[in-house]
Amino acid sequence: MIIRNATVVTYDIEVFPNCFHCVCKNTETNELYKFEISERVNQLKQLVDFFYYDTKDKMFCGYNNHHYDDVIINYIIDMFYKMDQLPFWRICLSLFNLSQTIVNAEDGNVDRFKKWKYAHYFQSMDLLTMMFSQKLRVGLKSMQVTMHYRNVYEYEGNFEEPIPVDKIDNMIDYNINDVESTTELLNRLKKDIELRLFIQEEHGIDCLSMDSVKMAETFLLEKYSERSGIPKNVIKEMRSPMDYIPLKDVIMPFISYKNPKLQSVLEDMKKQVVYSKERKGYEKKFVLSNVVYSIGVGGIHTIHTPKIFLPKDDEFIGHADVASMYPSLLIEHQLGPRHLGKLFCDLFAGLKTERLEAKRTGQTIKNMFLKIVLNSPTGKMQQEVSWMYDPFNVFKIRINGQLILLLLVDRLLALGCEIIQCNTDGVVYRAKKGLKQAISDAIAEVEKLTRLEFETDEYEAFYQYAINDYFGVKRGYYESKDFELIERKGMFITETKLGKGLSPVVIPKAVINYFVTGESIESFIKNDRDIRDFLMSQAVDKKFEVYHGEQKIQRINRFYASTDGKYLFKYDPEDTREKANMLTKSGVTILNKFDDRPIEDRKINYRYYISEAKKIVADFTEQQLELF
Repeated sequence: MIIRNATVVTYDIEVFPNCFHCVCKNTETNELYKFEISERVNQLKQLVDFFYYDTKDKMFCGYNNHHYDDVIINYIIDMFYKMDQLPFWRICLSLFNLSQTIVNAEDGNVDRFKKWKYAHYFQSMDLLTMMFSQKLRVGLKSMQVTMHYRNVYEYEGNFEEPIPVDKIDNMIDYNINDVESTTELLNRLKKDIELRLFIQEEHGIDCLSMDSVKMAETFLLEKYSERSGIPKNVIKEMRSPMDYIPLKDVIMPFISYKNPKLQSVLEDMKKQVVYSKERKGYEKKFVLSNVVYSIGVGGIHTIHTPKIFLPKDDEFIGHADVASMYPSLLIEHQLGPRHLGKLFCDLFAGLKTERLEAKRTGQTIKNMFLKIVLNSPTGKMQQEVSWMYDPFNVFKIRINGQLILLLLVDRLLALGCEIIQCNTDGVVYRAKKGLKQAISDAIAEVEKLTRLEFETDEYEAFYQYAINDYFGVKRGYYESKDFELIERKGMFITETKLGKGLSPVVIPKAVINYFVTGESIESFIKNDRDIRDFLMSQAVDKKFEVYHGEQKIQRINRFYASTDGKYLFKYDPEDTREKANMLTKSGVTILNKFDDRPIEDRKINYRYYISEAKKIVADFTEQQLELF
């Protein structure tokens, strides 16, 4: 891969009290470079030459390297002339002490190594900070699991103890595996990289290693500073704090309901004073036309038991949601951070216009970027550390957003519609086909009242398991053929997302297929030929040891339920309680390394997967039977 006319070199380091090792891979030629400092060999000079003297055409890339690997390499470069006079063991011990300082730094305090953290001796990018904000970050091994990488490999030794010389080559294999998986991850993130290169080219922001939220915040800061003439360092100190917020001051004057129950809920809400720093805070549950609603600080959602919604011949299932609800509320009702004034809202409105034009003209990357920017402020407006902090206006956006959805619910119920679900994504309802025009008029009425725009579509069928777990079937037409589009949420998502955990997608695939095509659960699962569909993993805290039967194994594992496998346990050595079974209903086979074994030879415990899928089907059908 080439970035900014430089060849990307993926790399990773390993540090022990008596050994340092670094593996680098040229992503254009696939050539590996290995640098070792140990009693076997001292390649300090070659390492410095590679990272410092021969770097004009290199862009180094790692995983968490900005916080760890880069710091240590910068330290080596800075201290090279001193280190070059030292024996290997003094060099290794110095690097090990720095490594421990970085790893054990409390609360992100980098004072003891900030000189090397912020040095720029070579170009680098960090895939971890590109992909995730700080709270959502996962380790490279967990990433290997969700990538379905061919080899999930944890080092079996102790990084805090000297490594035996005869174990160094095994450690190097582990080091190489990390670099190879980083390279594969880099290739999967090409679109994310293209987006960031576009931003740099268009706006001069170096954001290769920024997550999307940080990228958007940096862009908005640049633009606001440019428009206002206020220096960025001054803007960064601006805030509109407010600890206690009377909701009567938040709720917009046009919010009113004909339904007595909804109006009663509204009046109760107006009496509340909420503490802005409490994430859950005020919540009210109420029943309306046999549906339980929850509204409050955390948002709106209906509460459900599993149910299937199939329209009769004279019915349809509709879905209406506000297009870009939070950005649109901010723009239309001037709800940007109050300390940033009208200028911020005008800037934001201009960006929305730009995005619509980019979408209309097929500028995919620009459209994607501006969508990220437009969705970013409401999250930042509730963070005290952000220059956009304004809890009052973010409450205005979120509280009124849910009350606006209830404006539509109010009108739909008056027309005789059945509400299927209501949440941040909008309202799903079932109605008579003859009401389509009246419903359209009701939506138009709410649009005029709120100055927002609704988007609508229809489902052929809707399968609601819980508020965030459902799938809907839509009909489409493409290239002279009818097709079915399945919209999936929560437990019915059938694609593994990088860094988001690994569950056996054969189960939701079988359930969806059963309801859509009628094929039996058994038939679908037994005919699935992709072992990856059966794989699962569990996050395991570092305090635990993991055992497969009686054998201690690595902490992070990829496995599937099997008929001849042993049970998988995790165990806390500091706790005297029994081991906790990680899959109670079946033994498992560990598959940390992919092989070419035919699926019929893998002893898959089909009964486990079939049983789990049938439970979901039964939850749907048993609830359905209770209605009659």
